[in-house]
This record gives sequence, structure tokens and C-alpha cells, in this order.
Amino acid sequence: MMEFDEIVVKETPGLCRCCLSEGCYKDLGSEYSWMNETEVYADMLLECFDISITQHNEGPNGPNRLICEVCITRLRDACNFKKQVLDSEKKFIDMMGRGEFRPKMLIYQTQMKAEDAVEAVADDAEVEYLEDDIDFGEEDLIKDETEPSVSDITVSTLPVKGKRGRPRKNALVKPEKRLKTKVDDKKKVVAKGLESEPTKNSANYLRRRNLQILFNNTTLIPFKWRGKYMCFFCGDDFDTYEVLKKHTKSHGLCSHKDRALKLVKASDSEIKIDVSDVTCEICSKTFSDLDKIVDHLILEHSLPYNRNVELMMSAYRLIDLQCLLCDTKFNYLRKLISHMNNFHPNNCFMCQDCDQKFNKKRDLDSHVRFHHRKEYACMKCQQTFPSNSALHTHRTNAHSSTCNICFKTFSSDSKRLVHMKRDHDDQTECGFCQRVLTTKQAFLRHAAICTENTKKDVIVIDDEEKKQSVKELRSSIACIFNMSTALPFKFFMNRFRCFYCPKDFTTSDDLKQHTLSEHPLCDISFKSMKLRNRYDGVQIKIDISNLSCKLCLEELTDLDDLIRHLTSEHKVNCDKSLESNIQCFKLIKDNFPCPICGEIFRYFGLLLNHISRAHTDNKYICMYCGKSFRTDPNLRAHVSRRHTNLGNYKCSDCDLVFPTNNALKIHLGAVHGSKIIQCSECLDKFTSQYWMQRHMITIHGTGHKCSYCGKLFIKNSFMVNHVRRCHLKEKNVECSVCFERFFDGQRLKMHMVKHIGERNFHCDVCGKKFLWKRNLRGHMSSHIRNSNAQVT
Repeated sequence: MMEFDEIVVKETPGLCRCCLSEGCYKDLGSEYSWMNETEVYADMLLECFDISITQHNEGPNGPNRLICEVCITRLRDACNFKKQVLDSEKKFIDMMGRGEFRPKMLIYQTQMKAEDAVEAVADDAEVEYLEDDIDFGEEDLIKDETEPSVSDITVSTLPVKGKRGRPRKNALVKPEKRLKTKVDDKKKVVAKGLESEPTKNSANYLRRRNLQILFNNTTLIPFKWRGKYMCFFCGDDFDTYEVLKKHTKSHGLCSHKDRALKLVKASDSEIKIDVSDVTCEICSKTFSDLDKIVDHLILEHSLPYNRNVELMMSAYRLIDLQCLLCDTKFNYLRKLISHMNNFHPNNCFMCQDCDQKFNKKRDLDSHVRFHHRKEYACMKCQQTFPSNSALHTHRTNAHSSTCNICFKTFSSDSKRLVHMKRDHDDQTECGFCQRVLTTKQAFLRHAAICTENTKKDVIVIDDEEKKQSVKELRSSIACIFNMSTALPFKFFMNRFRCFYCPKDFTTSDDLKQHTLSEHPLCDISFKSMKLRNRYDGVQIKIDISNLSCKLCLEELTDLDDLIRHLTSEHKVNCDKSLESNIQCFKLIKDNFPCPICGEIFRYFGLLLNHISRAHTDNKYICMYCGKSFRTDPNLRAHVSRRHTNLGNYKCSDCDLVFPTNNALKIHLGAVHGSKIIQCSECLDKFTSQYWMQRHMITIHGTGHKCSYCGKLFIKNSFMVNHVRRCHLKEKNVECSVCFERFFDGQRLKMHMVKHIGERNFHCDVCGKKFLWKRNLRGHMSSHIRNSNAQVT
């Protein structure tokens, strides 16, 4: 065994989670090929030892789980040994059942060879006997007695080596001793589908075994409910109970390896069971409820059902939707479930505001979040309101945009400018300040600034004071970078760029390593520190994932805490207002949290789009198209790229002008259907680059190839996502309600619909609401079929 007290865990990227040794190792959740077999080491640990290696976002390895080659060899040997023991035990039981262990002596035609080295005398060897509790039939016992003996043939007994440990009983037992064994007239019943596994004491294993005993030996039907009947094992939905029952029975015997049983991990995991027919399939006896058939399986058939394990099962009578406690009948299962939750809850989770009861804590949390939220915050001004209607009224009154000419109200400034450009093409006089502009472009530029809510207060700053304040700002930012682990960076064209030099990196870890080694100190004379002024809206992105003070090594939580610590503890003169020029992020690979709402994103570019869309009041608006931007440099770049530099590539069909030839080709293929992109291997042409790449994959077999399965993709990013999702089985995004993990935020959003329950997709014909858009599409097709039937 290892002396773990002497091991020092370091912040290294490679750390074996089984022995804590450092190096470059393999991932526990990935699939590897060894001896023409596929191995997943996390599954091998779970199946062999019932051990699950946890996954963390911080610390050594980050979210990864690694294992070294030494531990892989030991794990592989343990799994093979376990398999050998199970196979041997199964074969031994089968041989005992067939009666192959009888008192016969084997006759050898040739002389039997004996071992040369004799370590112990045969008489002194440990004798092994049969187990006493093995049952034999009476016919087999009589047959053994009357069978002719072959004892006249003498064979010398081989010497048996003395072994350590507890002695086993030998299979060679005298017939007289067999008669003394207890013969049981009633054979023991083995649960159907219950695999012979070593005894395990974990609660998860015992829950799965209890469910396996119930589902394989009774007529109980497990199911799920998501607006429709859903199969417990595969998730297929059905409209009627009869189809659900027939489909569930078609799955056959369930196993402890089924994913549906493995998901039953926590004691509060509710399992819905249909008790319309409660019959034991072993003896065909019928019972009235679930508890009685459980007692029957334990007492009559001696099945290893464990009642001490917490297992939340909700019984429903689906054949007539009748309540089992008060005999009330319902037309829909949804009403029966609501009735059971409100009037007969198993676990009493009560709302403190309205005294409503719930079976699950997650249902109570969802109820409180949507019905008893104390305040509603405005995303633009952060003002809070007691109700959602008050928030809506505030948005309408405070953040609406009014046209400068006709005073029509719009929900945003971009819609207002689009309206002015389209409906007031000949107007150049502002209705708010009565200023007359000479050109249309000048008027739109003025209208973007002059609004009904524009403040007339103008801050005048003296040039000398302005220069001094910018210098103080640079010094404060340099102090932050030099006295703490805050790391500045840039992000351009989906690449992490160094703040000090123009080097780009694909991952944030490479950026951190480069910055720490190449640019340990920051000086205000650097070109990257020459900010124009402190009022231009430009912010420096910094990483605070491992924020601490370099002077005293104290760990800090955020930028405010850091400024407060440097000012009070180390007497550093930091400008308090520098927070407006710094934007804090946590660069964690594949887990970039939003600094405002905490939502996790897989890619940093998606995080920036989310912040710009949801948490930013874009004040700079384009006068040409009405698009809004967070900073003035972004607006200038947009105008120069989209509206000023129109280019010389003109479409021959519609006279539109494009800045590049590639943009013209995209327009010709998408709008006019022109096949102008030719394959480099053959003479085929296509309307877009996408279809040409699909052609290269299907016809010529060229593309970005997966190293695991050989599948081809049109983009390298698609291939990387495929490897991470299918082969590495990465699940780095966790549900905050049920703690189930998913590959990315999009799949988490689809999953959260089950917890939140908001039906945002409604039918315009009948008004019915749905959780998912695909359900709405299927529902709309029924209206189309009905209308066609009426026409015919």
C-alpha cells in the first residue's frame, strides 16, 4: 500500500486520481483500445469496485480525470480476476446442478504423472469439503448409492500443497455423508434477471437491486410522465396506457447495467409505478398494493429485497386513473398527479407563503422562484420592482424610444432609427431640439444622440486635469497587474491574444503560461497601456480565476476585494474608479461563467455574445442600419466595414455591391442559386462552400477525420466537438437542480425545461401551450390534417 501521508499534491496539469502521481496520463472517461477491446476506466472502476471518481472545475487537472499506466494495469487485473471468480462460481453451480460431482475414480490408460517436488504429505494436507447448504434431489442420492463401484482400481493420491487462508470444502465427498445433508423439498427461487454479483453495501447498488427484483418478478410497470406516458427504460412517449404497458414488457428483463436504473442515484429520486395489476410472476398470486407484494417476495420466495434502503416510489392506478387513498377518479393523469402532490404528499415540502405542499424539494424551489419571487430587476438600470407587471410598466415608460419626428414609441433605439430611415426619408428637422440638419446622414447621426430622455448635463474636463487622470488610471491598472495574479488578455477572431504582444493562442491555458513567462511585469510605458482617455468606454479584460495578492499570498474573490485589500493592507494608491475600465472573467477551460448571471458557456466567444446581448445597454447606435454597440470603437469598425467600404464587386443580377469576392459568391449562391464554387477533384459545381465540402466528404472521402471512429466532418471544430461528446464523453455543465451533467449549455437549456415547466410555445389556433417547439410543430400538423379532411 502507498504512504499517502508523504504525498504532496501540486498544481500540475497531469495528476493520477488513483495514486496521486504526476505525469501525462489517460482520461478516465475516454474510450481506449487494448487487445482488440474497448476500455473505459471510469466504468471499470464503477463495475469492479463501485467507485465513482468525482469531477471538479478547480484544482489539479481542472475538470479532467486522469489515470496512470500502473493503475490501469492493476485495474485491468482486478477486473479480469473478478470476471474469473464470477465465471468459476457460475460454472461450479451449473456442474453441481447437473450432478457431475460423483464418487467416481477416473481410469487412465497411461501412467499418471506425479509432481517431483513434494512440499507436504497427503495425509497432512488440508481437506476440502462441499458446502453444507447445497441442496440435492432425492433421485440423485439414490442413484449414487446403487451405481456400481469402481473402487477396485487403485490410483495413488497426488500430494496437495498446503495453502494459506480459510480452507474450502472439497467436491469429493463420500456417499454416506451426502445422505446426511438436509434435503429441502421446496427449491429456492432465484430472482429472474438478477446477476450473480459480489455482495455490495452501497445504497445505489441496493436501490438498483430492489428495482430489478420488482420489475423482473412482478407485473408492476414503471413509467415517466412528461405530458405523455413515457417508457422508464428508453424514454419513448405514448398516448395510451395500453401501448405503454405492451412496450415496457417488450424490453424483457432489466439489468443492473441499464441506464434507467443507474440514474436512480439519490434517495429522493421519484419512480412512478403503475399498480393496476399487482401480480407475482413466480407463483401468479395477486395482491392489492405494493407493500404486500414486497412482503410476499421476501417471505415466500426469499428474494434479497432490502427495505432499509430509501427508495421513493409513487404508485398510480393507470387503468382507470383512480386515487389509491381517497378513490377519486380523474380524466387525465396530470390531474391525478396534482391531486396526489397536494392532498397526499409522501414528503411534505411546504411553501412558507401559500402553504402549498410538494413531493420534491425541486418542485418547491421552482414554485417559489416563479410565484413568490420578492423582486424583479430591470436589466438596463438594475432597478427592482415587487411584481412582474410593475417591471413591464417601468420598461414601457422609462426605456422606450420615441421618434424625433412623429413621436411614435418603440421598444428600442434600433427600431426607432430603422423607422426614421424608412418612413421619414425627407425629414431633416429634429422634433426635440428643433435643430435643422443639412443632410440625411447628419440628421440620423444627430437622432441617434438626441432622444427624449437625453440629459443636457455636459461634464467639462480641463485638458491638464484630463491628462493627469489618465496617467493615474494607467498607474492604478499597472499596480493591479504587478501586485496580484490578475492576468490581462485580449480576444480577437476566436483566439486569445496576449495583452502585451500580438501572439494568439487557441486555449486560455496557453495564454496564461505565455503571459506569466514572457511578461512578468507591466509598465505604463507599454503600448498596450496607452489608453486614449478614461471616458471612451474601452475595457481591459482580465482573468481572475485564481486571484490572490502577490505580496502576502492572500486569496481574494473579486476585483473589489482586491482593490480594498491593496488599499488597506499595503497602502497602495489605487484609483477607485478603474473598475469601469476593467472587465473581469474567469478563464476555465470549457467552462466560462458569465460574470453577471453565472451561466456557463463552452466557448469564450459565446460568452461575449451573451454579455453583449443580455447584460449590456448598447448606447452607440449605427445611423445606417440601427444596430447598437457597446463601445464607440466597435461602432466605427462596423460603419467602416459595412457601410463605408462597400467595395467594387457588383452583382450582375440585382446590382448589389459587396466588399469582397467571397461575399459576392455567397450572395450569388444563396439568393440567385448560381453554382460558381467548383470541386477541386471533379467538375461538379455547387451554390455554397458548405455543399462543396459535403460533396468532398461523400464522394471523394476528404475532410476532417476523427481519429477514433474515422468519421469525416466539414470543419475541424465540428470534429473536435464530436470527439469530446462521443468518444471522450465530456460532461462539464451541471444542472443546479438534479446535478445531472451535460456536454454543453444548449443541452442543459433543453434539460432545464423539465424543471422550470414554462410552456413558451403556444398554438395560434387553439391556444394550447407546449414545452418544446418540436411538440408544437407536431400539434400544428394535426390542425393541417383536420383542415384538409374538411376540404375533401
